[in-house]
Amino acid sequence: MAGRKTGELLLKAHKVVKTFGGLTAVKEVSLEVRAGEIVGLIGPNGAGKTTFFNCLNAIAGPTSGEIMFAGHSLVSQVSPATRLLVFRLGALFALLSLLWLPLALGVVWPETFFRLEAVLALSGLAFFRIYLLKPLSHFRAWSRLLLLIFVLADGLWAVVWLWRSPDFAEVGFFSLFPFYPLLVPGALLILIAAPFFLLMFNLPRVREAFGQHLRADVITALGVGRTFQNIRLFSSLSALDNVKLGRHCRTRANFFGIVLALPGARKEERDSAEKAAECLRFVGLGKQLESRAGSLPYGDQRRLEIARALATEPELLLLDEPAAGMNPTESAGLINLIRRISQAGIAVLIIEHDMKVVMNLADRIYVLDHGELIASGTPAEVRSNPLVIEAYLGAQHAAAQA
Repeated sequence: MAGRKTGELLLKAHKVVKTFGGLTAVKEVSLEVRAGEIVGLIGPNGAGKTTFFNCLNAIAGPTSGEIMFAGHSLVSQVSPATRLLVFRLGALFALLSLLWLPLALGVVWPETFFRLEAVLALSGLAFFRIYLLKPLSHFRAWSRLLLLIFVLADGLWAVVWLWRSPDFAEVGFFSLFPFYPLLVPGALLILIAAPFFLLMFNLPRVREAFGQHLRADVITALGVGRTFQNIRLFSSLSALDNVKLGRHCRTRANFFGIVLALPGARKEERDSAEKAAECLRFVGLGKQLESRAGSLPYGDQRRLEIARALATEPELLLLDEPAAGMNPTESAGLINLIRRISQAGIAVLIIEHDMKVVMNLADRIYVLDHGELIASGTPAEVRSNPLVIEAYLGAQHAAAQA
């Protein structure tokens, strides 16, 4: 979090909604997390806390609302690389459209009595295909669907043209030159282009550009780390290897570099191992580097998950019930660990049912009930809020407290 000032707004969620069919799990929830602070998110079972976390890191994208992290939208961001890819694909499709027009006219012209009408119709169709370049560049979902329909039609027509090409061996293109030398290579080019476009426009990053939410790995690379309510470790791997997996979003080696063991890939592997070991030492597992993850005690497995999240180099760490199943001694150690994480400059947003943990840790707390935000404030303010007492203990206890 180098260069991030304490107190600077890091995460802002505004009226986030998540629905599953007719069920609304999160109802217009808004919250803020600032650099260097620890924020708690609490509520009864089924309140929508984990669903809200899933919206933050794209495991389940929000139905509506806005989530901003360090100036980036976590709802519908298109990366510059994806933007350039879509534009180049659209431009290539437009250029092929210019080839498609003379090919289609060359086939139709000799066999129709309505040649002027055919020219106008096919010209209009070709220029409409070129017009698709603009909505494609603006990521209109309908334009991608229409382009894929055109591409399928292109492939079909190219097959027909090649199949009937001998019939046009002696035909002159508008009586200017033989049509056959243009037809065969042109049809082959379009036939090759059709599966290429079908593949490229179905790439995950292209689908993402046309209205889908960001993937979890992209959000992790932006600086949002995450642990889960249920432990998700590779139990047969060592603790070190589990944490090294968290470094994946920070490495650049490609498939060939790894397979061929190129110098750059080997250097990244060494760096990943060093940083993974550093994260394990930070959480107190420096002596268990080579221990099998599944053989570690429960509390150490929780720490291992936190180490793996820290290996992603987060600016914001999402902790989903990290103290669940821990005894008092382990919980006290976890509190100290989270404080050290915060002191290292990483903001923390924590879901926790253990009130002792969250009240001792959090600078501010948000409370959810049935997917709605019912209270927010300091631990003292939240502890005495009648709506919070009612959500946890029922209306009678809230009335008694009042």
